[in-house]
Amino acid sequence: MEFLADGAWTKRSHVGQAAQNGLICATMASEGFRGVSQAFEGKAGFFASYAPNPAPDKAVSGLGKNWETMRLAVKPYPSCRYSHAAIDGLIALMNEHRIGEEDVTEVEIGLPRTGWNIIGDPAAEKQNAESIVDGQFSMPFCAAVVLQEGGLQWDDYAKHVGNQHTRALCKKVHTVVDPRAEAEFPENMSATIRIRTAKDVFETFVVAPKGEPGNFLTDEEFRAKFDGLCEPYLGPERTHRLADTLLSLEQTNSIQSMMALSQDHVA
Repeated sequence: MEFLADGAWTKRSHVGQAAQNGLICATMASEGFRGVSQAFEGKAGFFASYAPNPAPDKAVSGLGKNWETMRLAVKPYPSCRYSHAAIDGLIALMNEHRIGEEDVTEVEIGLPRTGWNIIGDPAAEKQNAESIVDGQFSMPFCAAVVLQEGGLQWDDYAKHVGNQHTRALCKKVHTVVDPRAEAEFPENMSATIRIRTAKDVFETFVVAPKGEPGNFLTDEEFRAKFDGLCEPYLGPERTHRLADTLLSLEQTNSIQSMMALSQDHVA
């Protein structure tokens, strides 16, 4: 978690590195690479090295029956997951009540304490994001972008980090530890969202952010996220072709043709 202190890029490499390691191991195994027979339970194995009081039965409980993949969430926004319920609520309130950034006098976001510790505190730093990583882990920054853009996409960081108008909006966003969100945690990363304008106060509470298994993305929302990531680099036509190819991957004769679509950049 030290990346929060200096904006290091380690966080974004974690998942990709794990997937890479898995692919390398599978490839090596398929080619006959010989591994240790007691990697976990051996005298110098994983349990002895890292788990002084292991419960090995838990590791294989439900093996082949319970599929953790079906419990995975998909993030619709390129920011810390703790910010997503708040982003959902901001977008909903803005659309429902036709609130523009110019109407907003204050935004208060209520989070579970664990989330507040990561994206809400200390307030002065979170309201002055200096890098993309700072912005990803700043509730005020994410909210300020949403107030202007109506959502949050990857390329919004380049546009808004260091932008003085965005920083001014960040000063209007305050975060607190919210009892309702805390009561839902850790099952849900919930948020209370309160927007104050000169005329009224608008509030909502989002229990499960978009993308959770019980509140999953629609096909259209999935496609919108994909387009937002790819179109600036591949252009609309190539992005559309790549998406269609990925969605019909089981009918593709060669992986090379699919990869080729993702490699040509827009001039």
